[in-house]
Amino acid sequence: MRFGRAGEEVVLHDARAGEFFAEASLDSARYHCDAVASLPSTLLRIPSRALRELIEADPTFAVQWVSLLASQLRSVRTRVERLSLKGAAERVRHLLVSEGRGERCELVLPGTLKDLARDLGLTHEVLYRTLAALQREGVLERQGTSLRLAK
Repeated sequence: MRFGRAGEEVVLHDARAGEFFAEASLDSARYHCDAVASLPSTLLRIPSRALRELIEADPTFAVQWVSLLASQLRSVRTRVERLSLKGAAERVRHLLVSEGRGERCELVLPGTLKDLARDLGLTHEVLYRTLAALQREGVLERQGTSLRLAK
């Protein structure tokens, strides 16, 4: 997480269980962002020197590491693309199309609607109104923690 010009939180990456974060600081003496746990969490700290040594010593691991970083870079690019969209409805549709599953692009939310609003760069009020409007228009269906495009 970083802070924007107006002091708002800007989420750069939303790490889930088993994922890495702060790898962009691997070759730096300082971290380039802050991390905030939204749930009780247990973290494993891997010293950068030890990770670099493993990358140098194990070619198979090095290839896997590069693959992981490439996947995260694609995810960040998709997020930047989504945040560049002007309207809230466009951001919601982009999220479903890019990250949803199946024909109807179903997405089970891993957190709360407030978390989703933050991830979309919206206030929670704007997100609530947008979801309600998309439901009224027959574009979106909501069931519990699941969002999907309507038929």
